[in-house]
Amino acid sequence: MADCMPAAENLELCALLSAAVQAVTPASLRESGSLRMLGDLQFHSLEPGQWVLLRGAKRRDQHPAAGTVLTLSLLLGDEAYALRTVWLDTVSILEEAGPLVRVSWPTQVLERHHRKDLRVASPGLPALDAQVSVGGERHEARLLNLSETGIGLGFSQSFPLVLRARVGVQTLLPGEIPFQVDGEVRHMEILEDDSLPMRVGIVMGSMEGPERERMRRFIQAKRTLMSELSRNPAER
Repeated sequence: MADCMPAAENLELCALLSAAVQAVTPASLRESGSLRMLGDLQFHSLEPGQWVLLRGAKRRDQHPAAGTVLTLSLLLGDEAYALRTVWLDTVSILEEAGPLVRVSWPTQVLERHHRKDLRVASPGLPALDAQVSVGGERHEARLLNLSETGIGLGFSQSFPLVLRARVGVQTLLPGEIPFQVDGEVRHMEILEDDSLPMRVGIVMGSMEGPERERMRRFIQAKRTLMSELSRNPAER
């Protein structure tokens, strides 16, 4: 792997992507203007200023044409990034490992934000059954993650839904604790060959006293459990 280029404007991006390679950071690619994406990718290697290689692609995936503009998303530590890139090609490696995906060196940082909220429904807690109300219709969903401000949902079948739509979500937290909240759709994507192909991110509205207290207790209990599980056995 070549050293990062010395140009001042490239140093931060090069440091970011080099760290992503070292950490084998998870990544996803989405075609600009489309909900369809390639997920479950990981950083593999890079040639600064030229290209980035990602592993984890499946042979059955539908790959975009060369030259397609993409958004490359990654989470490094508590920082989430969305970068502008272009699809180049796939690179064959060992048969059992599948192809590597090669995209151009990112040309623009589209978004960067700090992930302040701890996602507490995963790992260590199975997805929860949920009912989602949209425009007077109810849909069955799986609640994949839950934070103080947002909910991630997966649907087995897609249906018409637009950004900024208002929705209601009902579920049972562990211990058969009812939880209900309203929110606004802020993110949608379609995953290829997934049991829950339609993924939706919801920002929750203000919660009344009982719901807020249920959320607070659930998150505190989950944080305590995660802290215990992350400790070295010798420290327990």
